[in-house]
Amino acid sequence: NYGLEECRFLRPIYHNDTISVRLTCKQKIDRDTRGAELPAGIVKWYAEVFDGEDELVAIATVLTLVQKKQTTFTEMTDDTIKACLDKLKVDSKPNWGSMSAQMMIEHLEYTYKIASGEIQDFEISTAEDILEKVHATLYNYKKMPKEYDFPLMKKAGEGELKHDNLEMAKVKMLEARQTYLEFFKDNPDAKTKNVVFGELNGFEWYLLERKHLNHHFEQFGLI
Repeated sequence: NYGLEECRFLRPIYHNDTISVRLTCKQKIDRDTRGAELPAGIVKWYAEVFDGEDELVAIATVLTLVQKKQTTFTEMTDDTIKACLDKLKVDSKPNWGSMSAQMMIEHLEYTYKIASGEIQDFEISTAEDILEKVHATLYNYKKMPKEYDFPLMKKAGEGELKHDNLEMAKVKMLEARQTYLEFFKDNPDAKTKNVVFGELNGFEWYLLERKHLNHHFEQFGLI
């Protein structure tokens, strides 16, 4: 429960009285994440209430639910993505895995096409009895595992380059990203299917994009 926990009046306060409140953080309590919600904690505040003559008239404790600051991931703005792509060269080597630079970019293009609904002809690979728990991991601040096989790798034809060169692949990836952004701007209540996490809304695709781009940009030392 959140809100007023305790309040004690030292003298009367009347309707239309001018008051001021001084808040002091008394305690921070970690709170377990419950399903599909962003990490948060409970903060207990000590409140001192003063009247118009700066006399203490009441004291209280208040509990608030506060979202934890996200410091794990770099936010993937347009400028950040462009700066990372500018650093990526044909001969850039991954810190893990076997993807080439162009393979990674074409993989991102493919996943953006999934996000926008252009590609949806696949089944969710995660077992139904654990799908809810897997879906909820989108909301945490934990990085993706480094050694992970994309379930649609064969279907996407990964390993077979589709574009003539890396620069063209970058252009097509950014076009696919723009299509995804415009899709959810035009259809804010829409959901599209992800092979691992199931049905995702626009905010959940944003969370996945942040995790996913951080994963691959770290893979190639771009951030």
